[in-house]
Amino acid sequence: MSDFKFSCPACGQHLAAGDADAGRQIACPACQGAVVVPANPASPPPLPVSAFSTRSNYVVAPQSPRPKSRNLALRFGIAVGSIVLLVLCSFVVWRIVLNHEVNTQFAKIRAAGYPTSGAELNTWRAPVPDSENGALVITQAFALFRTFPDSRSNLIFHVKTGRTNQWSAETRELVKAYLQTNGPALAKARGALLLSRFRYPLDFSYGPETLMPHLPKLKQFADMADLEAALNTGNGHPDQWPQAVEFQLKLGETLDDEPTLISHLVRSAIISTATKSAERSLNHSKPGEEACRSLQAAFTSAGGTNLLPLALVGERAVTIPIFRLSLQEANSVSQDDSNFFTPAPPKQQRFAGKPMPGLWLTGFWERDLNFYLETMDKFISLAALPAPASFALTNFSESVSIVARKRLYITSALLLPEYKIVSVKEARLQANIRLAATAFAVERFRLAKGRLPGALSELAPQFLDAVPTDPFDGEPLRYHTLPRGYVIYSVGPDGHDAGGREPPESKPSGDKTHYDITFTVER
Repeated sequence: MSDFKFSCPACGQHLAAGDADAGRQIACPACQGAVVVPANPASPPPLPVSAFSTRSNYVVAPQSPRPKSRNLALRFGIAVGSIVLLVLCSFVVWRIVLNHEVNTQFAKIRAAGYPTSGAELNTWRAPVPDSENGALVITQAFALFRTFPDSRSNLIFHVKTGRTNQWSAETRELVKAYLQTNGPALAKARGALLLSRFRYPLDFSYGPETLMPHLPKLKQFADMADLEAALNTGNGHPDQWPQAVEFQLKLGETLDDEPTLISHLVRSAIISTATKSAERSLNHSKPGEEACRSLQAAFTSAGGTNLLPLALVGERAVTIPIFRLSLQEANSVSQDDSNFFTPAPPKQQRFAGKPMPGLWLTGFWERDLNFYLETMDKFISLAALPAPASFALTNFSESVSIVARKRLYITSALLLPEYKIVSVKEARLQANIRLAATAFAVERFRLAKGRLPGALSELAPQFLDAVPTDPFDGEPLRYHTLPRGYVIYSVGPDGHDAGGREPPESKPSGDKTHYDITFTVER
């Protein structure tokens, strides 16, 4: 129905549409003019043609608006996808940068002429012809070593050779029999030491599984020489014990070119044993000028070169493959119960440095390796400094070990702490060497002057070029005379001058007393 009112355009009369449809003409009652009925403004507008089906006259209903929950889900999906894409791109960039940093570290090591794996370490070491290799002869001497077939084999390893130890007649006989039993082995070893070059048959391509059975054998021979020196001193043979001490020093010298930390520490232990042998022998006998001069030169030569950087260079090369283990290599490490000194296990594994691709791609171990390479480069630089400047390595090792644990550098956190005190051990070795060399200079002075020097400065320049410095504080070694004899000493790691106080054989755990590193001759 079009029942609505509108105005006549001619006279303004209000008209009612009635039943007339929009568009029809009706007559105005007032002016009798024809008026076209307009459309009812309250009626809905006609649908567009496109809204009608082409196959029928039905009207297509308009689509309902999209639910808000679907809009939120779409936006959330887009946001998550964007974040994932951003993270993925960031990871790719980080991985590329990390790979570049690791490769740069390796290039730096190789540019310095150093090895980056155990296999490279094998070829990096200078070859020694078999005919000139004294190490091969020493390994033959190892095969001649014998011990007692009875309970005496335990007794001999508990014989004390300290400066103040006095042997009973039974102990002397035990030591004499032990040395006679191993006379062929000692003779073979002494013959080997007449050669000047030494390279033990080692294969560092086994990385952390590299076996070094020669190390305990060398220490065993040094201990035998210690017993020999003590026996000769007690038997009143002042001309024989210096040969045993020089034999010990030469045994240590065979490890000079062996580039691993364990070899370096065994070398230090052998030289320290020689120092104690010399100290005890000087307390009980008076060697001649020639023996004193020879031993002074031998100890000076033993401390003439800082070999710690070389040990760390080799240690870095041997441990690098640990960061890039294949699955087979990882299983070998986890199941291996051997150590450096035992015979080879049935399935000893060479380390190729070719990691599992998926694990390598994550970059987890590569970031660990990058940190380790940076740290070891710093370690080697600090180890090359003279003591006490090299002690910075200790503090640096402590700080980087903390960083390694916090940042989950798992392998670095396991390896780095063991380098913490190597510089202190090296300084202790140097202190012992300098004390022994200086003691023989004092003995030469006493032989020449008939008295002890009042100060070490009296030894220069005739018996010493200059007074050696204490590696722990850079000051000259300390010295003073005793009621009988003298003591030369270093202040030691605590840096406190305790006047030459010697540490007890077994120091209590709670002992706060300051002790020095001493060389005492009470004769």
